[in-house]
Amino acid sequence: MRDIWSWIPERFALCQPHLLFTTTNHGCSLNRFYSHCEGHEPTLLLIRTTDGDVCGAFLSTDWEERKRGGNKLSFFGTGECFVFRLKPEMERYEWVVIRHPELASSVKTQEEVELAPTDGQNAENNGLKQPEKPAGDISPFLSARHFNLNSKNTSMFMAGTVDSIIVGGGEGNALYIDSELNHGRTGRCTTFDNPPLCAETFQVGLLEVWGFQDAMNS
Repeated sequence: MRDIWSWIPERFALCQPHLLFTTTNHGCSLNRFYSHCEGHEPTLLLIRTTDGDVCGAFLSTDWEERKRGGNKLSFFGTGECFVFRLKPEMERYEWVVIRHPELASSVKTQEEVELAPTDGQNAENNGLKQPEKPAGDISPFLSARHFNLNSKNTSMFMAGTVDSIIVGGGEGNALYIDSELNHGRTGRCTTFDNPPLCAETFQVGLLEVWGFQDAMNS
């Protein structure tokens, strides 16, 4: 857990990990997975396979968000999501847009458009030049709708249905777990541009979900 903690966003560094769900105590039920995880964000998904490999994902958004899509598979989440493996080798795979900012440009909000100086205002009147935002300064806090993405496949962070949970999309899934939380598969996906996190098809030995408890309010 200490290794993973060095990867999570800084604002959660003082939070204490809190076990929300484990197949050991709660069984292999996707419905129970959802019922224990809803109302919590972010969450940390940890999977240990029967072969001893360990992988998972940091998920920025409440799993309850899946309900907005109705019965249709709908991806949600933000660019803070990432996937990782701990065994056999430790590696993190962030949102591909963070590593390659040229894939997206920020979309101006209506408020930013209204506040932007027009010709003859501010910049010309006072002789001051507004600083330019670095081209690679991408905020992972924002959801995909705030970016002009070359492909929607680069923003498929997380999804959930009655049949499965999915992390990462586009040309494959970083993680796919079935409704019995028993079998899964992993492969390269466009969102994280990751290799398979373990054997491409695997059996789940243990699945856990951890929440983040504010140390100041605990």
